[in-house]
Amino acid sequence: MEERALIHFKNVSKKLGGINRIDDLTASFEKGKVYGLIGPNGAGKTTFFNLLTGIYKSDKGKISVAGLDPVRDYKKVRSLIGFAPQDTALYPELSAKDNLMYHAALYLDSMKNVKDKINSILELVELSNRANEPVKNFSGGMKRRLSIGRAILSEPEILLLDEPTLGVDVQSTHRIWEYIKGIREKDTVIIVATNVMAEADFLSDEIVLLDRGKKIADGSLDDLKKTFGDSTITICLKDKVPNELLFSKFKNIREIRDKEVVFNTKNIVKDLTAVVDTLSNVSEIENIKFEKPSLDDFFLAKTGKKLRD
Repeated sequence: MEERALIHFKNVSKKLGGINRIDDLTASFEKGKVYGLIGPNGAGKTTFFNLLTGIYKSDKGKISVAGLDPVRDYKKVRSLIGFAPQDTALYPELSAKDNLMYHAALYLDSMKNVKDKINSILELVELSNRANEPVKNFSGGMKRRLSIGRAILSEPEILLLDEPTLGVDVQSTHRIWEYIKGIREKDTVIIVATNVMAEADFLSDEIVLLDRGKKIADGSLDDLKKTFGDSTITICLKDKVPNELLFSKFKNIREIRDKEVVFNTKNIVKDLTAVVDTLSNVSEIENIKFEKPSLDDFFLAKTGKKLRD
């Protein structure tokens, strides 16, 4: 059976300036999946990318990329990777097409059919009509899309995206997300470093949560949320009901905020029926809201701080 995991980190540690930037990290990354590498600034996301691409050598542990060592086999490993950095690093005076052509000349083994490839990339990222225009005239979203296009020009087996929608408007953000989803279908390993929860929610098949270089959790988003706790039902009442009365009738109250009562629930239909039947006898119900536990909630519970702290 084919080995699906293309990247393996085993007990990897890396110190920079005396600080553990990656601390005993063990994780594997499979083809055909999008991984959200999530954590606040300083969590170790950039160091992770630098270890994976062979820029840094680990202090401890082992890293394997398609069976290769990223430091010893630097050129071979880099040939497998497409990278769209946080700073788009495009040449502003060159056109979109010339930026891609320059990248192709530097990194592609063969220039055969390169013009067709570039035209296909520009079409994919919806920049065909601006192909010959200097990049300095592009919006932030257009530059991000071109940067991703450049990263996939070599048809890499691994795609690394560092904050791919940073500073991008909502419309461009959703376009970029759709491109990334489409690339996954080509059996590519995609790792997206982000601290934007909507991005992680939309894109990720699996999550790796980092804090101060340590992996604090990994798995599917739904599984991580389930380990944190229950969903909630929030009932907004017309009248304030005494707390004593509420606590005497319900064992699953999470929080009371003036006229709002928040209930934990494992079975929304069953619990909602019981809550509404009881509360409707003491006050008119003005609004009902359901919420699943968020990744922010999970991170806060694990570390005592929010992802954007």
